[in-house]
Amino acid sequence: MDLFILGDGHSLLLVWPDGFAERLVTENPDEPVVGETLRLVGPGRRVTALAKLIGGRTIVVGDSAGGVSGWFSARNELARTPDQLVFSEAHRLAPQGAAITSIGVSTRDRTIVTGDDSGAAWVRNVTAQTVVARVRAEPAEPIAAARLAPKVDGLALLTASGALHTWSLDAPHPDASVRALFGKVWYEGDPAPSHTYQSSSGDDAAEAKYNLVPLIFGTLKATIYTMLIAAPLGILGAIYTSEFLSPRVRAAVKPSIEMMASLPSVVLGFIAAMLIAPLVRDALPGVLLAFAGVPIGVLLAAYLWHFAPVRVMSRLSAGGRLATIMAVTAAGAWASLRLGPTMESALFRPSEADVLIRAGAYEPVPRDEWPAWFAALSAVSDREVRRLREAGLSYRDGVVVRPAGTLDDPEIAAQVALHGFDEPDLRAWLDGVIGGPWPGWFLLLFPAAALAMAVVVTRVVDPAVRAWDRRRGPAAEAAVELAKFLLALGATAALAAVGASALAGLGLDARDSIFGAYQQRNTLVVGLAMAVAVIPIIYTIADDAMTSVPDSMRSASLGCGATRWQTAVRVVLPVALSGVFSACMIGLGRAAGETMIVLMATGNTPIMSWSLFDGLRTLSANIAVELPEAPKDGTHYRVLFLCGLALFALTFTINTAAELIRQRVRRRSASL
Repeated sequence: MDLFILGDGHSLLLVWPDGFAERLVTENPDEPVVGETLRLVGPGRRVTALAKLIGGRTIVVGDSAGGVSGWFSARNELARTPDQLVFSEAHRLAPQGAAITSIGVSTRDRTIVTGDDSGAAWVRNVTAQTVVARVRAEPAEPIAAARLAPKVDGLALLTASGALHTWSLDAPHPDASVRALFGKVWYEGDPAPSHTYQSSSGDDAAEAKYNLVPLIFGTLKATIYTMLIAAPLGILGAIYTSEFLSPRVRAAVKPSIEMMASLPSVVLGFIAAMLIAPLVRDALPGVLLAFAGVPIGVLLAAYLWHFAPVRVMSRLSAGGRLATIMAVTAAGAWASLRLGPTMESALFRPSEADVLIRAGAYEPVPRDEWPAWFAALSAVSDREVRRLREAGLSYRDGVVVRPAGTLDDPEIAAQVALHGFDEPDLRAWLDGVIGGPWPGWFLLLFPAAALAMAVVVTRVVDPAVRAWDRRRGPAAEAAVELAKFLLALGATAALAAVGASALAGLGLDARDSIFGAYQQRNTLVVGLAMAVAVIPIIYTIADDAMTSVPDSMRSASLGCGATRWQTAVRVVLPVALSGVFSACMIGLGRAAGETMIVLMATGNTPIMSWSLFDGLRTLSANIAVELPEAPKDGTHYRVLFLCGLALFALTFTINTAAELIRQRVRRRSASL
């Protein structure tokens, strides 16, 4: 029998040769209790070698069939153990083929050497699950002892006959493998395998975590959200200035927008961190409402504009129209910020059960009354907690609880009034503390429903209205158009509500994807700040592409009775589409390579989440932050160069695909 004191400081592990083990919890040293009983090897196998890795938390087990595995304690809040830890097999290494007789461990990393009774020895890295080297003692006889040099640059084997064999090792980066860099790895103490990047730690015994997937994910996430904001604004701005502004006004507007591209990234990052982030934090409902409120306000003003007298419209210059549009846009943004609390009150008001739980008025639910699906979980995530709340329960301090008492209780009412637990709170909804999934889906589906209704109005409603009466005057025509817009707006809200109800009924929650717990340095702030840097690039190139379309095509379209908007969208834009597409791809490259804005506005946290309100870390920002501190030629140093190579490969792949698409679009445009 072998005895190990585990590195958590309050656990002992007893291992018997037949593979059974007991983990004793010694939080009270005078009365140790059995935390769990488990089997470390498969049926018919025996434990033939044991070793404890640096840090003392991971136990390496070798068996009589050549199997090698790594075990450590992982936290599980639902475990029936006294300390809520579960001793788990986290690493199953490649089998060696003969009984393992000795295991030697490195004193600086997770490298081990395993010797077997055939005289073979394999040098491995437990975290990366790689085989670094294979050697064999000659003549072949069982290995009695296998040891690694302190710097993992040498290996010594002692055979059963007393013969000593030594080798030099050249394995400078044993913890860097394809699996460790791009696959899921079960790191010590974590509840499950994950993609994790953490290049430094306060403990010398900590594992190296150089997984690049969170950095690649962060780069793509920042780029996608930035382009969702920048591409529509840049293209629409180019359409307006190239097709509707007079040359004199355009000559002043275009250089002004192009000058935005000269703003240094560090200045934009500073503005994002010091101004945009606090504004979004303090007026979050209004900021979210502005994404729909500003376009609706501009469209409403456009429909109302048709009621203006002809003499007023004819006297207004192109510059005056531009100033009017800017004023309407500013008014829409102001109204959205003012109406944000109203939207918050309508959508994000807590239920009575939510209020009671937040006020501390709850009681524990006996474990045998827990929902079966919840009791079977190995780990509790925010998704499961929200699902539990839909059943009228909640989760507090590792225990399922339910509301107790009423809001009429003076003590409960005092707590509610003191902390405002009954007030609408978007941030609390994002954190999963109150409310169901319906409001989030409604907000997300509203833009999609608006696009769907625009298609329906264009393809179905407009032809029907034109066929109904062709002899309306200007005022009647304006009234009909305004009525269509208002009805379409109501239908959009109804369609979004129906879709939200359907998705909520399926058990889906937007807080598992686009929405999530709010962090002040988040992706929304990055998208807004980076859009300021990308919009001028997209706008300039798209405007040049549209301006280069021959005027004869515009004249032919206008001569056939098309409006200027129809001409811009159905004639000019398709002809200039290859140039517009190139503008978007150049803007995408600018967003993918951005460093300082991301670094200053997101907190630089390598999190894999699509949430608008989580931080991220990009490949370029990671290089900028860590390269000055990385030891030359070390694993960390080389991983940073690999980050650069990954960024190059990512942008090269995207640009190559974009060029192929552009060439195809250009050939189609040439035939128009």
